[in-house]
Amino acid sequence: MESEVTLVLRDVPYQVKGDCVGVERGAYALVRDQHALVCAIGDFDSINVNEYEVIQNKVKNIIKVSSIKDESDSELAVQWCINQGYTRIHVYGALDERLDHQHINCLLAYKYPQIVLYNDINKIQAYEVGDYLIEKEEYLYFSVFAYHPANISLIGFKYPLNHYDLNIDELKTVSNQWIKKDATLSVHQGKVLVYQTR
Repeated sequence: MESEVTLVLRDVPYQVKGDCVGVERGAYALVRDQHALVCAIGDFDSINVNEYEVIQNKVKNIIKVSSIKDESDSELAVQWCINQGYTRIHVYGALDERLDHQHINCLLAYKYPQIVLYNDINKIQAYEVGDYLIEKEEYLYFSVFAYHPANISLIGFKYPLNHYDLNIDELKTVSNQWIKKDATLSVHQGKVLVYQTR
């Protein structure tokens, strides 16, 4: 059975699925919206003293880290969630900010297939070897990329692929479209990062 957690990194729109974990201003947003947090994580340099006091008054488990560290706050929070046994981590606030942070968060999603990144128009998730039924939902476009060599098939998409070798420099696997409600992604080898976009 899947164990879900919603991880909010910034003050952005989100939908709660399972438990709640907040990072920095994301923790404040969750508390402000009256959600119970299982943990708040960060160096908390992006919020003021009053906001931090609000978090302290509402959250029992606060992990305050130094601003001088090797990992980003989002990586520390993801690792904490994985260590707690969560099998699906819904992450909000990982996109639409500094491009270096956005890139790191996409790499985290590629590294840990438990992660799903969301913003107003995107859903980003990694898929390892296996066959996956991908529902169209509210998304219009389907793009697939690989950081390491992979082999994939796409069935039920406008541009199908059959045992296609996908590499990091591949550019033609962007903006595919569903031709029916459900389509199939088969990852025969490696791992891929899928972007579903409105």
